[in-house]
Amino acid sequence: MKVLLLDADGVVLNKGEYFSERFSRDHNVPLESVMEFFKGPFVACQKGEADLKEELLPYLEKWNWQGSVDDFLDYWFKSDVVLNPGIEAVVSDFREKGVKVYLASNNEKYRAKVIEDLLMKNSLLDGVFFSAHLKVRKENPEFFEHIVRELDTTPTEMAFIDNDQKNVDSALSIGIDARLYAPEVLSELSAEISENKLKFI
Repeated sequence: MKVLLLDADGVVLNKGEYFSERFSRDHNVPLESVMEFFKGPFVACQKGEADLKEELLPYLEKWNWQGSVDDFLDYWFKSDVVLNPGIEAVVSDFREKGVKVYLASNNEKYRAKVIEDLLMKNSLLDGVFFSAHLKVRKENPEFFEHIVRELDTTPTEMAFIDNDQKNVDSALSIGIDARLYAPEVLSELSAEISENKLKFI
């Protein structure tokens, strides 16, 4: 195995309460109104087809947000772009085994930049791949095909960990060793490398 791809939210980043739920509660906005945005325009933003700041404007007015769109993004990102405890040691373990570790995430460009800055400032990962840049989300196998081409490798030399089964299935469909995240999955994968159960180059 040459390459390990890790999901952002829930794997590399600490996944607590959904932002939509917190915002709904803290600002007394009906959750269905918040989800209307996240299930609609936000998906286009994740695919790089729309600009988050522009798509948010009518919703911020509807939600009676008193600040600017940048204020809203600061409020959003500062609360949920936080490293998962212990992830640095996990990544270091794989890199010591000669595996390059990359982020593979469905994220729009503004949040992607905040995440990239957090991860790359201390060279925590070898690189990042975001849906907004690739113009396709992870549930589409084309997302992973882009990465295979960019890294000039093959699917059989890659592993992928994600907490969403549809993304795991997408990676599996092109031959990547993809696994649904659980607390023990990364340590199991590391042990398999050490025991030479995985092809290691």
